[in-house]
Amino acid sequence: MAKLAIVLSVIGVFLAVQGIEAAVGAPVGKTSRASQTVRSSGTAGSRVMNQGSAVNFLDRITTDGSGVGEFVFNDGSKLAVGPSASLVVDQFVFQNNSSFRKLGLTASKGAFRWISGNSASSAYRIKTPRGTMGVRGTATDISVRGGVVHIVLLSGKARFCGGSTCRELNRACDYIVANGRSVSSAVPVASAFSSRQEAAKLFPYLANPNRLSSRFRVGASRCLAQIVENSRRRPSNSAAAVTGPLPPAPPGPEPDPPVPDPPVSPPRGNSCPGNCGVGFGNGGGNDTPNEGNGNGNGNGNGNGNGRP
Repeated sequence: MAKLAIVLSVIGVFLAVQGIEAAVGAPVGKTSRASQTVRSSGTAGSRVMNQGSAVNFLDRITTDGSGVGEFVFNDGSKLAVGPSASLVVDQFVFQNNSSFRKLGLTASKGAFRWISGNSASSAYRIKTPRGTMGVRGTATDISVRGGVVHIVLLSGKARFCGGSTCRELNRACDYIVANGRSVSSAVPVASAFSSRQEAAKLFPYLANPNRLSSRFRVGASRCLAQIVENSRRRPSNSAAAVTGPLPPAPPGPEPDPPVPDPPVSPPRGNSCPGNCGVGFGNGGGNDTPNEGNGNGNGNGNGNGNGRP
């Protein structure tokens, strides 16, 4: 019995350290701001998230096409959730009251902004359908759309691994794409979008920072400024804007002068074969169903014996 008690005690300590029993359903953060279309479902059931609503371990947070939510975790980490999003807080272990040993999220779809808090960099893990990201003092925008993951680093550093490929994001405004087959190398986000409007399709908070509270706007202004500046330098797609007004066509070869028709000589005599209609006068068409007048250039009367 004593050995069994020791074993149970060791198991209890292990579970407490790992945060398994104690963490289930426990609050890990609070809602800072949310529209009426932000919901949470988990151990506390399905509910609308309002200012002050708790975010619990294993809660799934979802939004509709117009939903916007802002959440602050116990260590000061911040999460902004955009329209048509879904994520789960699926890993956490407290270090103390103001930091985590582990804090993990799984983002299934939608647009998000993550800003690290007081916990060690190794504590954070953000999982997506195409790989997992670790962050170091980081603010980043993440978009999961059509099974493709897009990431922009706003500040700090991050490492994204998908399959056997890992990419480092070391400079503010680095941008990568993971589609399940490959993970792109990091490039400046301004080189990937031709306009602010185009960037807004994937990163609504990057393109429109005023949609967020001021403390959620960390690092985004620099990247947005680069996109706007780059779009001004890019020429329009229209031919007139690229090449200017088109010059007049060069003159071609002179056309040949028209050749006049040879003059028609008026017939002589009192008759005209066929129905040539030469001469002023009356002509009777003997082979025609009707009689008619023929006009010509000569004088006198002529008989027309041909068909008109």
